[in-house]
Amino acid sequence: MKSKILFTVVMLYANCSFAQQQFAGAKGYYRFEAKEAAKIGAAINAAHWDTLPGKIPVLYSKNSAVRAKAIQALVEECAEFYKPLFPKIKFDLYIMVLNQKDWNKIHLTSISNYGMPNYIPEIRKLFAAADKKAVGKLFGETDNTPDTHLSRFDCIALHELGHAFLQTFNKLYTGNLWSDEFLASYFAICFFEQHKNYPGLPQVGETGYTPKYKTLADFERLYSNVGAQNYGWYQAQFQNLGYMLYPKFKTELIKKFIENNSAKGKKLSSIDLLKQLAPDIMNKWLKGME
Repeated sequence: MKSKILFTVVMLYANCSFAQQQFAGAKGYYRFEAKEAAKIGAAINAAHWDTLPGKIPVLYSKNSAVRAKAIQALVEECAEFYKPLFPKIKFDLYIMVLNQKDWNKIHLTSISNYGMPNYIPEIRKLFAAADKKAVGKLFGETDNTPDTHLSRFDCIALHELGHAFLQTFNKLYTGNLWSDEFLASYFAICFFEQHKNYPGLPQVGETGYTPKYKTLADFERLYSNVGAQNYGWYQAQFQNLGYMLYPKFKTELIKKFIENNSAKGKKLSSIDLLKQLAPDIMNKWLKGME
């Protein structure tokens, strides 16, 4: 199992919508604010974009074709990995690879610092930075790899694709913020564990950090308001849980969540479902969240 890790930026692996999140009553899940999504969508439609056709097409900023092809190749390969497992799913979305000027022009700064990959479900757009150094800067690190190369920071795009796959194409909201985030990372983990040629999700380690908040109840109550380091700590725990469960379940775990939350499903809570499937793993993990 991979060692515990701490992510250092508040928006790491968050669904793009958290800056504008709206909680949906007793179910507890969140949705992007419709007006904000519409504003961004209208700005996209009003602008001219270079285009890269493909199974998942790309709209990109001027002089960003090489970067667009690299991101597209990663996202399309992940989609192809999942298609035989979920043949009814069509990955009906666009990727946008933007420079900072265009990022600002479409008002994307209202939900995200420049560089952090995002997905907006209402307009089915997955966003990535044309300047690949921008993501590393958010981590306080330098990404000197060329545009043709995919660094671990670029791989966050597959967490966002996980949100699209689960919430847009499968209509799966678990009812909890923590398990929505966990599943998006698990979606990416399943791909990367079978494709070792990619670096995988970022693992920015820190030592000597004691989180102020540790419980899932605090995460549900505060979400990103737990603070940057603490939010990163939570995301690290969700990823650790994914690595603990993966050897036993592989992609079957995603199917079990979809079945559980279907019209005919038992609709167990995420904790109860995981306790039923892997009681020893889940109980051990939950002890670390007390």
